[in-house]
Parts: sequence; structure tokens; C-alpha cells
Amino acid sequence: MEKCGISKLDLKRRNRMQILRVIKEFGPISRVDVASELHITRAAVTIITNEMIEEGVLVEIGEAPVNTEKLQKGRRKILISINDNYKFALGAYISDVEVSIGLSTLSGAVLDKASMIIDDKTMTKDIINFIINKSNEMMDNSCLKKDKILGLGIGIVPSMWGRLKIFYKDGVLDFSNFIDKVSSGVDVEIKCGNAVGILALASNDFENYSGYQNNQVFISYGNQINMAVLNKNVLSSDYMSYTYMIERAIVNPNGRQMEGYPDGSVKAELSKTAFMNAVAEVYSKDKTPVLYEQSNGDKNNITIDALSNAVIRGEEPVVNIVNRFIANFAILLNNLACMHFAQRIILHNVELSERQLDYLKRGIAKHVGEDIAERLVLSGIDKKNLFSGGCALIIQESFYFKGGMQ
Repeated sequence: MEKCGISKLDLKRRNRMQILRVIKEFGPISRVDVASELHITRAAVTIITNEMIEEGVLVEIGEAPVNTEKLQKGRRKILISINDNYKFALGAYISDVEVSIGLSTLSGAVLDKASMIIDDKTMTKDIINFIINKSNEMMDNSCLKKDKILGLGIGIVPSMWGRLKIFYKDGVLDFSNFIDKVSSGVDVEIKCGNAVGILALASNDFENYSGYQNNQVFISYGNQINMAVLNKNVLSSDYMSYTYMIERAIVNPNGRQMEGYPDGSVKAELSKTAFMNAVAEVYSKDKTPVLYEQSNGDKNNITIDALSNAVIRGEEPVVNIVNRFIANFAILLNNLACMHFAQRIILHNVELSERQLDYLKRGIAKHVGEDIAERLVLSGIDKKNLFSGGCALIIQESFYFKGGMQ
């Protein structure tokens, strides 16, 4: 009779993975509290964590602070944490205008980075050679041997898939051909993914939530709008591949039209192109004198600050367009919060001042309530560190999911 079950190695890896997850979500924590959170014995946690400390995966960082309200006798708790420098991660980001690459610690601290501007004439081989050369250069500059590198994670935006010959196979993105080409020059494990999905992974800030597992929606805004979902801090596999489907959602029935999309869709109402087209329809020296002055008479010079100044000065055509945008955006946020039980909605690739963000939130609150408005936060991922998504991917796949084991 064939035996079924889990091997000792798999069980060990799973236990270590769970311990790493708890430490990541709660920050420095005692063995006692780890055991309580995972509902396993203190003795088991002690055995596992001691082994991980010997390997260098974990470190003891000292005694827990004293709680004067709950003083206890006996030995105080010793806190353990992940050793950020146990391994290092390479990450890359490929868009239609730039390729960036960086080296980070397990905590995401950036040690090195480089970027290259690209355009329609840039060859695929040039992109691959840049990634290969910079990966090897960064390892050499940091005196890191192969065994100290978890691997290389690469995030590729959807608009670049066809150009890099990345297609769907059995409903899943197939990066194998691209990975083979990069592997020819970088002797480390390589993982690829939808850049939007892995940026969502990198944006997950556990420190702000003290271990609380929550659902999050990540929206990457621009001419193309993409969305990814984190379900209890774990990236949803469906939204790893199909991030662009949000563009077909309807936020204004019978609203603005765009070829290939339903009337009043996210693409037709909320994309950067759609918004600027709406502004262009009213833009003139006579109709929008404030905005005209702010942009020096050229609609290509219109910025968020220029629009904001026109709104502040009460320029009615601009105010109407901005408020209509906010109303439709509020509907989108409300629906996403309800469908995905999202406690946080992260808006990426948008730079707003505190005053501008406050105006946006007040507008959202007016239409769907303060509860939804307060869930909106701006992405903390700097434009210069977009490769951090690739780092997050390889750290998740090759460190956390493997329980820190090789």
C-alpha cells in the first residue's frame, strides 16, 4: 500500500517557515510568544529556533522591555529576530522606459543600485546584458559569493511582456525563455513575476500593523492601471498575472468611451490618458486662464500642482473635471474594499502633497464615507527603488517559503 503523508524534511521546513512568518509580522518576539501564536510547545520552538540561530538565520537581540504594569518574577523573555544579513537579494524592474537593478538585505535595505533608460529601439539583448553585468558587478563590489545570494527576482510590467516574448501557458505567465537567457550570465536562482504584483508584495509594511494579517489592494496608476491583491499578507496568485483586468471595471455606467473597453470603464474614466483628454477638452486661455497660465500655454506642461492651483483658485471647468474624477475613483475604491475585504488600499506611482491627498480623501469621503477614504494610502516605494519588488519576490520564494533552508 502506498504511504501518504508529509516527510520529516517538509515538516521541518514548514515549522521554520511559520516561525519566520510570525517574526516578520510581529517584529522581534520571544520564543514563548512564538509558541503561543503558532499553538505549538515552547520546547519545540526552542529546539527549532536554536538551530536557526546556530545557522545564522536568526539572532537573539536581548531581553524584552519591562512592562511595569505586569511585572513577573523569573527570567525575562529573550527576543529573537531575523538576521537581516544572513543572505542578500538581487532585484530588477523592467518597464518600457527604464530597467533598474539593486541589491538588498533581507529587510529590504538597499546596498547598491543602478538603472538604464530604454526606449522602443532598445534591444532585448541589451536589457538582458545590463541585468547580467550589473548583477555580477554588485556581487563583486560587495564581496559576496554565490552562497550569500538568495537569487535574482525580476519584475516585468505587463506592457513589456510581448516585447520580451513572455506569454501565457495554461493560464499562467511563462517566463522560462526569459529566465534561461538571464541564467546564461548570472549563476544564481532567478524568479520572474508581474512587476505590479511583486511591487504590491514589497509595499506590505508589517511594522505599521503589529502582526495583524490584513487584506490590501495595490493600484498602480498611469496610462495603464493595474491592480494586485494581498490576502492576509500573501499575494493572490490570480492577481499576480491578471493585474490589468481592473481597467475593464465600470465606475460610471454610460460614461466616457474608449475603444476596446466598456463605456464608463476604469480605463475610460480614470486612466491618466482619459483624465488628460478631459482636461484638454476645456483647456484654453479663455475657459481655463489659471491653468493656462500655470502651464505656460502648453497643455503638455500640465502637472498635478498646476491642476491643484487651478482648483484652489476655483476655476470651475477644472474643479468639475477633478471632482468627477474623484467621484468615480471613490466608487472604484468602495467596490474594491467590499469585494476584497481590504483594510488598506495602496496607490502607487502618484505623487501628492499632504494638502492634495487631503483634498482627494475629503472628496472620497463625501461620496462613499470616511471609512473608505481613510483606507487609502500612498505607496512608500520610491521610484528609484522599483527593483525592490524583485528583491521581495526572491526573498519570499527562496527564504520565507523555504524556512531559511537551502
